[in-house]
Amino acid sequence: MAALTGSLRPIVAPTPANQLLPFEKALLHAAASALQPAEAALLAKQVACINHVRRPSDWKRIEFQSKRWFLVRWPAQLLFDRTEAFRLATIACQFGAKDALVDVWAEGGHVSALESAVGLSGLSIAGPLNILGVHPTA
Repeated sequence: MAALTGSLRPIVAPTPANQLLPFEKALLHAAASALQPAEAALLAKQVACINHVRRPSDWKRIEFQSKRWFLVRWPAQLLFDRTEAFRLATIACQFGAKDALVDVWAEGGHVSALESAVGLSGLSIAGPLNILGVHPTA
């Protein structure tokens, strides 16, 4: 049995749960361009506070948290005025030759998730990210 399990190697490198991946940072940065300047500044500060990322196995919704003492705690001065769940922007992008639409969501006054109909893990390894357009919410 040891011979069987000893030769197995992970197919993909583990992804860090305490930091954003480059494509996640790029998508969040692109979402800021759809916001008013004051909200864009808040978003940039919120992104800097992200220290826990939850990526489910299908990678269709990537969730962001700011944790202190093992609890989710976002600095109050960095929160948006709106506390209900709302879409910040929809980003049309291309990973290599694959097209995707990615929604950026906020909830509780802070950026909360990236969401796509297609798993973002498979897209992220398909090729370099190209932002085609950012569509603000109405």
